[in-house]
Amino acid sequence: MLHGESHSNMVSYVPVISSIVILFIALTGASSDVELWLRYNNRLTGRTHQSARKLPPIETVKNAKIVGGRDAFIEDFPYQLSLRRSGVHACGASVISLRWALSAAHCTHPAPAANVLTLRGGSTNRLFGGIIYNVVQIANHPRYSEYTMEYDVSVLQTGTDMVGPSVAPVTLPPATSGFAPGTMANVTGWGLRSVPDTLPEILQWVDVPLITMEQCRSSWPAEWITEDMLCTGQPGRDTCGGDSGGPLVINGYQMGIASWGVSDCTGSLPAIFANTANPTIRSFIQERAGV
Repeated sequence: MLHGESHSNMVSYVPVISSIVILFIALTGASSDVELWLRYNNRLTGRTHQSARKLPPIETVKNAKIVGGRDAFIEDFPYQLSLRRSGVHACGASVISLRWALSAAHCTHPAPAANVLTLRGGSTNRLFGGIIYNVVQIANHPRYSEYTMEYDVSVLQTGTDMVGPSVAPVTLPPATSGFAPGTMANVTGWGLRSVPDTLPEILQWVDVPLITMEQCRSSWPAEWITEDMLCTGQPGRDTCGGDSGGPLVINGYQMGIASWGVSDCTGSLPAIFANTANPTIRSFIQERAGV
C-alpha cells in the first residue's frame, strides 16, 4: 500500500562511476534511429561539468549492457508509449488518461511543433503495430531546468482518445505518497542493450529497488539530488532497459519518470527519476492534464 516516505536504509552503495551520462536529454536531428535516441538519452548535465572534481575518476565504457532486462509484452504494460519524433522513436511515455500522456521535459524541451511528435501505443514492437496518436499540445513543467534536471516532466495531449487493444492508462499516485525503500519497481522501454548497437524492436523491462534519498545523496553529489527526484538502484540491476521519459511503476502506480543516471548499467550508481508524487510535479500534472 502507499504510505509516507520511509527513511530507513535498505541498500549500501560504493560510489564508483564509469562514464556519467544523462540518460535522457533533447537535441535535434539524426541520421539513424540510434543516433536520434542517443540525442535524447545521452548527455552530461551542467552540474557534471562543474562538479566533476568531486567525483571518482571517469572510465570509458565500451560495452554498456542492460543488466536484468528482458523482453516484455505490451499486454502487461498497456500504458507504455513510444514518443516518436518525425516518425522515429526518441523517448518513452505513458498513458495517463484518454487524451493525455506523461513523459520527461528533456524529451520535449524546447517544445517542438506539436505535429513533429506522435505516440505509438498498444504495440510491443516500436517499429510497427498498435495505434499512432497525433500530439496536439505539449506542456513542459515551468520549473524544468536543463542544467539541474529538476522537474523533468512534460505532458502531451493527443487529438484522439488513446483507446484500443492493449492501451490503458496507468494510475498516478496521490501527492506526498510513496513506497518503502527496497520495494521493487518495474521500468519499461526500448533502450539500448549495448553500445554501439541497434535499439531493440521489442519492449524491454527490468525491476529495480527503491532506495532512500540519503543513500542517493551519498552516492551522487548531494546537491544534485533534489526533493522532486526518486532514486532506484542495486548492483547488478539498472534502468538501461527503460527509455528516457518512460514510466517507473509500483503496484499499478506510476511513481517516477526516467530522467538521468550512469551509462554502464551496472547499478554502480543510483538511477534518477522525476517523482510523480512530489507536490509541485503532481499539481502541474493535475492542472495541465486534469489527472
